[in-house]
Parts: sequence; C-alpha cells; structure tokens
Amino acid sequence: MDHSPLTVDYLGCAGRATLPRAGAPVDYASVPFAALPARSVPESPNYLRQWTKAGKHPNVRPAHPGDRAHLALGGTLTGVLDDALAERITATLRSGRYADLAELPGDLVGCLVTDDRVFLFRSLFTRDTLFYKQSGHTLAWSSDPADLIPDGLDRLDRETIWRICRGDSIFAYPELGMLRPGHLLVFDGVSAEVVQYDRITPKPLPRGSTARDYAERAWELLLAATRPYAHNGHIGLLLSGGMDSSAVAAALVANGADVTAYHLATDDPLADESEYAREVCRYLSIPFVPIMTDTGAGHVNEGWRFSHPYNHTGFRWLEQIVQRVHQDGVELLTWGRDGDLLFSPAPDYGVCDVLQGRLSWSEKRLMLRGLLCSRWTLTDLLKSVRRSYSLAIDASAFGDYTRHPDFLVPMPGVRFELPNPEFVPEEQTTDLALAWPHGVQFCSPMADRALYELMTGMPRAYRCISYGGRNINKPVLRLMLEDRLPPMIWRRHGRLWLGSPHENFCLNHPQALAGLLGPDSLLAGLNIVDPAQVVAVLGHPLSTRRHAQSLICTAMTELFLRSLESRTAHPVRS
Repeated sequence: MDHSPLTVDYLGCAGRATLPRAGAPVDYASVPFAALPARSVPESPNYLRQWTKAGKHPNVRPAHPGDRAHLALGGTLTGVLDDALAERITATLRSGRYADLAELPGDLVGCLVTDDRVFLFRSLFTRDTLFYKQSGHTLAWSSDPADLIPDGLDRLDRETIWRICRGDSIFAYPELGMLRPGHLLVFDGVSAEVVQYDRITPKPLPRGSTARDYAERAWELLLAATRPYAHNGHIGLLLSGGMDSSAVAAALVANGADVTAYHLATDDPLADESEYAREVCRYLSIPFVPIMTDTGAGHVNEGWRFSHPYNHTGFRWLEQIVQRVHQDGVELLTWGRDGDLLFSPAPDYGVCDVLQGRLSWSEKRLMLRGLLCSRWTLTDLLKSVRRSYSLAIDASAFGDYTRHPDFLVPMPGVRFELPNPEFVPEEQTTDLALAWPHGVQFCSPMADRALYELMTGMPRAYRCISYGGRNINKPVLRLMLEDRLPPMIWRRHGRLWLGSPHENFCLNHPQALAGLLGPDSLLAGLNIVDPAQVVAVLGHPLSTRRHAQSLICTAMTELFLRSLESRTAHPVRS
C-alpha cells in the first residue's frame, strides 16, 4: 500500500532562454504565485521562475539540481521532490530517454534549462499545461499565456474572439504553442521539436467479462488512485451530488481520508441538487458545507481580470468555493472531473458499438432490443451502424454550422467544434485567477492511468445501455456504486435545469450586461457585438433566457479584453 503524501506546492513556471547560452547565467527564482497584473515578466534574457504557494518558503527544493541545469515544475507530485528525483528528471531529459518521463510519480508539467537545450514536458493526466513561442534563437514559455502576449489587443484573432462569445470552448491565442498531454518540446536554439512520449494503452479485462466485472475492477483502481489523498491531512471535495463526485467521496472515505464536502447550493428549485449531496454526506458520515451561490449583481464583476476568457457561467460560484476552502485552511480540492471521460458514451456512440463489441451474442440481442425501444428512431439507429453517425450527439443542435446569438455581428460559415478535453479554458483561468492566488490546488483522483487503461479497453457498449425505454448512461459507474452509496444517487435519472439560476441573473440584472456590452465596449469596437441587439435581447424575457449562457460568456470575454487593455501600452478605446 502506497502511503506517500501528495505535494501540491509547485503551481507552475515561466521562463525564457536564448541558445546557445555560452555561459550566460540563468536568473532563477522560486517565488509565490501572484495573479496578473501584480506579476511582471523579468527583463533578463535567460530567466526561470518556479511559482509556489503564497506563504511557502521561497527556496522550495530543488532550485537547481546542478549548476548547469535549472528545473521547475507544476502540478501534483506523489511523494517529495528531493535532489534524487530532480537529478533523475534531468538525466532522463538529457539522455533522450523520454519514455521514462511516464514513470514520474505524479501529474506534472515542467521545464529544464541547460546550456544547449530547453525541455518542456506535460504528463498524460495533468490538467496543467505550458504555453510557448519561439522567436529566432529564443524560446519563451509560461503556465500563463498572458505572459507571452504583452500586446494582445493589437494581435487578436477576431474570429476566435467571436467564437468564444458564441460559447465555443477554445484557446484565445492561436499564435502560441501549447503542450498536449504526454508530449514534450525540445528546443536547441534553432528549432523546436515536439515529441509524444506517453499514451494510453487500453487494457481490457479478459473476453467474457461483464459490465459488473468492469465495475468491480474500476472500484479497486479508484481506491488505489485516491489512497495518496488519505495522507494529506484535511482535504476538500467539490460535491455536486452527481455520480462522479459521489464516487470520489466514497473512495476517499473508504481510504480513511479527512474530507469535507463543499456543495454549491441554490435557492432555485429547478437547479437544486443539495438533496443528493446531503444524502451522500449523511451516508458516508462526512461534513457537508453548502455554499449559497450568488446570482445577484456580483455574478458578473467588472473588477475581474483574466489571462484567458472564462468561457462559462459559473466563475462567481467558483470564487465563492475557493474563498471558503481557503478560509477553512484547505489547500487540496478534489472533484469528479474525469468521470464523464471515463464512463460516459463516446461522442460517436452508436449501434456499431454493440455490433462490434467484445460481447456475448445474448448481450448483443438484449442491447439491440433496448435500442429499438429507445427514443431514437429506426432511421437514426440504422445510420449509427456506421461510425460516422452518432446517437450521443444531437446533430440537429449543431449541424455543420451553429446559429449565432442574435446580439453578435453575423460571421457566416464559422464551424462549431466540440470541446477539446486536452485543454479546458475555464479550468486554466480558474487556476490563474482564483485557485493559485489563494494557495488552492484542484486535483482529479479519477485522472489515473490504470483507470483510463481499463475504461478505454472496456467495450464501448457498456458506456450506455438502453433498457425499458430509457437510455442508462454510465451503467458501469452505477454498478460500481450499487452497494456503496444510497440508491437515490446511483438510480438517478434525468437532469435538473442547471442553467436556470444563470437565466434568472440575466433577467434580474439586464443593466449589468447592457453596461458591459454597450457601444463603448471593446467587443463593440471590434465589431463583434451589436449593442442595439443586446438591448433588444435583454428587452424580451424569452429571448433573454434563450441567450443567457452566451450573454454571460460574452460579458466575461469583454472582461478578458479589458484585462489585455490594462496591460498594453496602446489602449484601443475610442
């Protein structure tokens, strides 16, 4: 049994190097992380900054494992970062044995600066990444993309910003490179080579294994994945009341973790999940801390500043969570982030998954019969025999092009793309603007190699089973929780109207949105928002409800542009 604690003191890093260095020193410092605009980029031609939590000793080891190599990390480490581990990372990169990085004990990003090369790497299961850009013989990188775009307003991609306002979950800085999971970059002063050093290898159970077999094995692996968290003192859990976060809660308690559940509560009966979250905590005997979500005027705050657009509606709620856990002295906040990726139907789910799956003929007959009794038409089912047609994605909702919100200036032909799980903009923004400045680290125990290997090898048909006229999503997760949580949790079917509180905010505070998106807004100046149409949308309740999410996303994008304006020497306001 692994009793190693987790180390979450290393938040991220930033640096710049011109190669070859020819003996030029590296300006290295280990400093507490500060959100922009309090943080400035050093003027040194060669520098490296290791960002740590506020209140930690600035000389967190190892500052540099050798005089000629400088290392910085970010993410979650299982164990401690001592000289031996630093030297191991350094030797692995210098020798070109990149595949050995997959054996590092944790979910990490990092950089190593030597005399003749710079290495950037990102492990397969961390949500953190590094952004970079090359200019001649110089490479600059950072966990915060805003460090690399000092004149961002002058170089905006209008289509990208328009898409973010529409609701697309995409990166705002197309000119920057971004490390993908399981990849590293090697820069030698001339070129930057990107290498994949790690990938998921599916490891299914033996042929003939059932969905229940996968459920029991998944539980064993979740227990192993959460075990290190049990040795980290008091930790927090962001508990929605859904199956993913509830499964993490059950596994943490089974390992004896000292955990407190934090729940985003609402007085809107259409979106209230507190009954489920409270029952989980009662069943597991863990403290339940409901935090009443703010849908007042402060739901969108003109004082917020972002390094990247927060393309979601709940920034204020996460701000409340982070402030409360920080007040309670909690540094590690877990959640069920990877549950959908592990257990939900794949985006291209269809009849082909049943026909081609490693299933018995009796299982296939039952599943096909269930599909015939489901909400899908026979035409849809027949189309999904081919992998190119999906039952999981409502094609009518997307089509080849997505209808733009009424208040955006039309931009015909801009395609809609599904979110990329390798980079979630709102998660990165949450870290930079909220969590890291408060010394809080979000961690996903389900982001575990063995769990991913098992679930990617599992028959895809086990991710959704149609039975009795219902489509039962995450059946393996439901089986896993059958004897470990109350039936009201794992039998839960259907969804609440989680967007209702945000719609009510837009209905009750139209002046806040009209002020942000008016004629003097940066988005209006870029000809992305039509202020007259904003007023028209806000003037009709049904239209306001229909556009609520995109209204808030657009308002948050305006705040992002104002963040850029505050850092540029040439404001664009007329």
